[in-house]
Amino acid sequence: MKHMYFRFISTILAAIIACSCAKASDSYAKSNVATESTRQAAAEFAGADFDDAEAAQFNLPQERKLIRTGNICFEVRSLAHTKSAIELWVKKYGGYISDTSENSSSLYVTAHIPSMQFSEAMSDASGIGKITSKNINSTDATDEFYDLNTRLATRRILLERLQSYLREVKNVEDMLAIESKINDVTTEIERMQGQFNRLSQRIDYSEIFLEVNLPYNHEETGFIFPNMKSSFMAFLENVLSFFSSLVFVMLYIIIFGVPIVLIAFLLYWICFGKIGLLRRMFKRIRVGKKET
Repeated sequence: MKHMYFRFISTILAAIIACSCAKASDSYAKSNVATESTRQAAAEFAGADFDDAEAAQFNLPQERKLIRTGNICFEVRSLAHTKSAIELWVKKYGGYISDTSENSSSLYVTAHIPSMQFSEAMSDASGIGKITSKNINSTDATDEFYDLNTRLATRRILLERLQSYLREVKNVEDMLAIESKINDVTTEIERMQGQFNRLSQRIDYSEIFLEVNLPYNHEETGFIFPNMKSSFMAFLENVLSFFSSLVFVMLYIIIFGVPIVLIAFLLYWICFGKIGLLRRMFKRIRVGKKET
């Protein structure tokens, strides 16, 4: 009986000790979590930034992002009709024209076509006129697109946390520091958002440069005869220019070449000619050597 009573008391004591240990362990774990949260918040406030490893939590789909551009040259009979055909072609594929320039024999158009319609639009461009050349270029902007998108997301989270810190802080000095950091992060977000919008625009809308030319010696009114008078006058101008240049060359030779030749001749006459100073000196040296 005593033995059973002792065993019962031991079981109760063991259960009490186990519960106490479990509560202590749970309290210690909660304390560690709270300490770690406090440390993390302090680190975020002090650094106010995220590292690149933290960006992996977004798990963005890696769809390829291509910037595609095209160049097409045409030869046509009428610039006015071709311009209208280009406008209908761009409208057909849901695009828009950003730039147009024109002269008496050429037309230049910059069109933007949705990237999903780019290949079809390039193939259908033959309906505008006779194509003399065509090329397509592609640039892979996948890494730049997703990197910029991820950095934007992290900066927005950072801004939200800074704003939550600002609502809780009581110290004026800390408040000013957080407000300064919020202004810096907001400016950075606006700058990055502008870059992202421009990049997205280039990805979503492919740029196509169109060059339209009339045949040689043609204008919008028709064939133009060569201006023989202008051509002959240009020929005479070239001939006169050649001979005037030749005259100037001869003058340079006369002005600078003749004095140089005269000076060289004079030096030769003094040193080796009738005066022959150097000739006489060398002769005396040779005579002296023979006498010795």
